[in-house]
Amino acid sequence: MSEAALDVRYSVRHGQGTISMAGEIDLTTADQLRQAASACLAKNPMNLHVDFTDVTFCDCSGLNALLWAYRQARQQGTAMHLRGLQPPVARLFDVTGTTPLFRLRDVA
Repeated sequence: MSEAALDVRYSVRHGQGTISMAGEIDLTTADQLRQAASACLAKNPMNLHVDFTDVTFCDCSGLNALLWAYRQARQQGTAMHLRGLQPPVARLFDVTGTTPLFRLRDVA
């Protein structure tokens, strides 16, 4: 898979941060998630919504980047919400026991 396998977009409006992704999150693309989370969190949103609707694969590198973002968000008092987890990605969270850390919305 090439480095362009993940499209990441982010914004912060009215205290709400949003990260939307499409593609695969793996060793070569996980840093894109980390960078987007860092940029969003730098604006101190009340909530950070991470949309996985169009994410087809996530490995432990992606999970690690997400856990990094979770710790950063928690330190500054920002609630983190995940939405649109597809079954293969949701399974990663279930198997690793990390599902309870996140507020899940619209899980497929």
